[in-house]
Amino acid sequence: MTIDKETPMLHRSPRSPHSSYPLTGLARLTRMARPARLTAIALMTLAAYAGGASAGALHPVKVNKQELTGPVFERADAVHESEDGNDTVDVTTFTSPDKAFQTGVFKSGPVREEIRSAPGYPYTELLVFLTGGAKFTSSDGTVVEAGPGEAVTLPKGWTGVFESKGYTKLYAVYDTDAPSHIGQ
Repeated sequence: MTIDKETPMLHRSPRSPHSSYPLTGLARLTRMARPARLTAIALMTLAAYAGGASAGALHPVKVNKQELTGPVFERADAVHESEDGNDTVDVTTFTSPDKAFQTGVFKSGPVREEIRSAPGYPYTELLVFLTGGAKFTSSDGTVVEAGPGEAVTLPKGWTGVFESKGYTKLYAVYDTDAPSHIGQ
């Protein structure tokens, strides 16, 4: 898959990000149909504010080890996609009120993505591989490989090739432009 002007999706069957979007949650949302995207945003907002002892209470968000082995991908808010023969599942675990920061868990089958042209990767993403791994070949030929228990940070603007035989990752995406494209 070659991506020129589209939003890359390293953690999704297409992103995002991953995205975030490889792609993760945010990028995935931008590719959803408007009604589905609005529903997903409403559910994330509700989840972020539900369950507090008071309206202003903030609480840590946890996904335990057992959930990370598979059950997390069976949640009602899991986004299942299939593109170009690659099945992905994305579960957003947190989105900041300004939508610039997002975390989640993402699972992908085999994928190869090329991000060759400016502006490059659309946001900064931390990928922590739980299973599988990936190879990142930057445009200058530098190669970085990561496997289970290892992490890679992709800076906004990165260009190159992302290849994987399949993986599960935790992700954190920072995207100062997110408010401009979330909810469109």
